[in-house]
Amino acid sequence: MLSRVEVAPAIISPNADGVDDVTLIRYRIGRAANLSIYFLDGAGQRYYFRDHQRRSPGRYEVYWGGAVNDPQVRQVGGGQIRVESRVLPDGIYTWVVEAVDDRGHQQRAAGQVTLQHADTALPEVREFKVTPEQFRPNEDGLDDQVTISYYLAKDVPNLRLYLIDSQRPRLKYPVILRNSNSEPGASGWHQALYDGGVHDQNGRYLAAEPPPDGTYALYLEAEDRVGNRVVVSSTLTISEGGRPLAEIAGGSIDWQGEMNGKVGVPVGRRLCLTAVVINIGAVPLRTSGPWPGQAYRLTQSYRDLAATYAEPSWAEQRGVWRFGINYDTTGVDFSFRWAIGRPEDLEQRVIDGQSQYYLMPGRRGMVYGCIQFDVAPPVGTDRWWGGLIHESVQIAANNVDTVSVLVGRP
Repeated sequence: MLSRVEVAPAIISPNADGVDDVTLIRYRIGRAANLSIYFLDGAGQRYYFRDHQRRSPGRYEVYWGGAVNDPQVRQVGGGQIRVESRVLPDGIYTWVVEAVDDRGHQQRAAGQVTLQHADTALPEVREFKVTPEQFRPNEDGLDDQVTISYYLAKDVPNLRLYLIDSQRPRLKYPVILRNSNSEPGASGWHQALYDGGVHDQNGRYLAAEPPPDGTYALYLEAEDRVGNRVVVSSTLTISEGGRPLAEIAGGSIDWQGEMNGKVGVPVGRRLCLTAVVINIGAVPLRTSGPWPGQAYRLTQSYRDLAATYAEPSWAEQRGVWRFGINYDTTGVDFSFRWAIGRPEDLEQRVIDGQSQYYLMPGRRGMVYGCIQFDVAPPVGTDRWWGGLIHESVQIAANNVDTVSVLVGRP
């Protein structure tokens, strides 16, 4: 059942210096059996490398570099770590290769192996923290990211962060960190942001779906070059997460006075418009004034109105959605902006003491306003169009229902 067992070399130094770091274990299985490989120290303590793993008939070989599966919990600074595997300390060990067939017949081979200059230092992860422990990754600019921090005791080539839902424990969601203060596997203090994976590690918006809403276990695994591996964990709750989506209903804007794609407006008069914005996604869309009905002068922008009316919320805010009007000779993208709905179209929430307004999934918001031509536009101005601005994220819709606006003498 078990034959041709060899373990060579008999002396190894598992420290990742490239010299005698591993030994090669060879064996042959004559009939189906459960195979174990373990090591005994001088006190008879058993350490498993393979524990009752099924093997079909055939020849096998595997490298061993001193690491054994020895799950245990240890206290470190700021909490606990779970040691999944570790390198045995220097010493002489008895190796045992053991096979047990389906009838309970057992056969084994044994010998000695010596470990010297072994790297037994664990890649301890200390002060592992997630702040806050609940967030809303929907790109509304409020509570849509968390800070993950930890201290790593030694350099590791393999560091993995992932989420696991207790209802689906086999499904892992990789955690992509951005704005990290250093390479994730370098020794020392680390701090980075996690936003559900909607941005890449360089902060580029991916328009990706975050993990579904729920409470997850967040795991960090650190494994060094010789097989010392530890795991730490925390919890993280996702609520109202998802990819924000909106459209201008029918891709159409009601330009007052428009005929055959043209609008004529004398200097001193107004260009007025109406549109409807629909939340076609699964998450609320945060918006802010200027409110529908607000009139602009051609020489004004939403920033000017924010200053004039002492309404800082009207200035650009990360994550806010607004409907905008643009034209072809402006030096500013969408200088005329309005909320994507009237207050009665929206849900009001108080967050951190401030009123916030949301267009909820499936809801429509009406937008209307005017632009007064207090001066003639720059020479060559012709095309005007609408769009949806997801501020500091992306232009979500552009060049919607373009018209030619002809501004003449009063």
